[in-house]
Amino acid sequence: MEALTAVYDQHFSVVPADTPALLDEAHALRYQVYCVEHQFEDPAKQVNNREVDAHDARSVHAVLIHRATGRVVGCVRLILPGDDQTAELPMRSLLAPADRERFDQFERKTTAEISRYAVSKDFRRRAGETLYPDVNTDLSTQDARRLMPHMSLGLFRGIARLAADQGITHVCAVMAPALLRLLEQFGLRFERLGPPIEYHGTRQACIAKGEDLLAGLAHERREYHQAVDAEYRQRNLRRVR
Repeated sequence: MEALTAVYDQHFSVVPADTPALLDEAHALRYQVYCVEHQFEDPAKQVNNREVDAHDARSVHAVLIHRATGRVVGCVRLILPGDDQTAELPMRSLLAPADRERFDQFERKTTAEISRYAVSKDFRRRAGETLYPDVNTDLSTQDARRLMPHMSLGLFRGIARLAADQGITHVCAVMAPALLRLLEQFGLRFERLGPPIEYHGTRQACIAKGEDLLAGLAHERREYHQAVDAEYRQRNLRRVR
C-alpha cells in the first residue's frame, strides 16, 4: 500500500492563503462555520458573508484545497505576536493570573496563536463531527477510503509551514476538548494552561513547542511526521538563507 501521506496528497493540498482570492475563500468558509452553523460570531456584524475580525490584520493564513473540485474545504490561521510590545495574543486575556505568568515565560516574539480552524461541513459526515473532522476516526485503519476525512493532517501541515515562514517556535491555542484529544492521538501533546474555561463552549488553553510536537508526531504517526517535518524543515532552511 502507498504511504499514508502519498494517498492523502492525492486528495488534498495545503497552501498559504497569500492571495486575495484564497483569503476571501477562507473568510467565506469561516463565515459558514463560525456564523451560520454554530453562531460563535454574530453574522449581522459581518460584511458580504465573510467572517473577519480585528486579529486578521496581524495573522497569516493557510487553506486546504480539495484537489478534485478545487474548493477550499479547510482553513486555519496563526495570529502573530507583532512588533508592538503592548499587543498580546488573544488567549492571554482568558488566562487566570497564575496561568498568565506561566504563559509569559515563553518567548513573546516567537509564540503565535492557532485560531479559526474551520472545515467545510461536507467533510464532517460521521456521527459526532459537528465542528471538527476526524474526531471519531480510527487512525489505525489501513482502508484508503478512510483517508479522505483526515483533514487535520493537512491543516497541521499548513500550521507548520506558516510557523516556519514566520520564525515561530511555539504555538498556543484555545481548543475544544474533542480537538485536543484528536491531536493527542497523533502524538501532538500540548501543555494545558489552567483548567477548562467557558468560551464558545468548553475550551482548554494550551501551548507547545513546535519541536516537541514534531517529536510526538514522529513517535505516534511516523508517516504523517515525514510530511509535516519536511514542510517545516524546508521552510526554515529557505527562511535563514
